[in-house]
Amino acid sequence: MEKLFTLLVIRAVTNNTDEAIKLYNTVFSDQKIESPKQLSKIVGTTLTPVVEVKKPVNNKDELVEYLIYLKNKSFKTKQDKESIGVLEAVLNNME
Repeated sequence: MEKLFTLLVIRAVTNNTDEAIKLYNTVFSDQKIESPKQLSKIVGTTLTPVVEVKKPVNNKDELVEYLIYLKNKSFKTKQDKESIGVLEAVLNNME
């Protein structure tokens, strides 16, 4: 009964069923629960490949990456425009 209650509390707190099962398995390592199988057909959605994001090595690369992101946005807010100017000034001073 304790394990069932614990599983229900973990499931209520976490957003993802797989995360809840992993957490439950770490708490109660003697009993394993299989994660639910991924459905291959889900109506109304499309499958897109997941792209790995390479994290920048240093601060300059991180600033350049964020500047490129801001410049490529289709709708730029006032905050975005100000951030672009600040980032360009910071990058000019770094070089």
